[in-house]
Amino acid sequence: MIEEGLSGDPDINIIDLDISSPSSKEIIQQLEAEKRLLQEKLEMAQWTITHLEQRNKQLEDEHTLDELRRIHEDRNLARKRPGDLVPVEREAMLLRVNAHLERLLAKANKDKDMLRNMKNHYWAGMHVCKAKMKVLKGRLAKALKRRKRPDPLHILAEASLKEHDAK
Repeated sequence: MIEEGLSGDPDINIIDLDISSPSSKEIIQQLEAEKRLLQEKLEMAQWTITHLEQRNKQLEDEHTLDELRRIHEDRNLARKRPGDLVPVEREAMLLRVNAHLERLLAKANKDKDMLRNMKNHYWAGMHVCKAKMKVLKGRLAKALKRRKRPDPLHILAEASLKEHDAK
């Protein structure tokens, strides 16, 4: 059934299928069935590819939305809790807090020194007052003693007055 080409060229082969033969009809039907089956498989594969591409796009969109939602939640948490900082911001925050605490410590030390000076000042004032009280107590004791014993001049003056009144 293979014939040489019309021009006698041995390279060109023509397949002559006799349609009336039952074997060639079966072969054609088989080939058409395989062709339909392959076309159905191709359509199913194209549909699957289209479906998977759409699903992939959907998943990418969901992933993007999840990332945006996570970023938004992180920003909200960062606003609510300033302690959750990136390392550079955390270091800057620690330096500021450390400087603030050093200023508070210096102020506390200054206040402590001032209180110590005030204590020394009041302690010295208290001792001056005690010394003054001691001097005044001594004077008071002397005055009380003088008052209790009669003054000799006062006795003589009274006696002379009585003599002058009697005459």
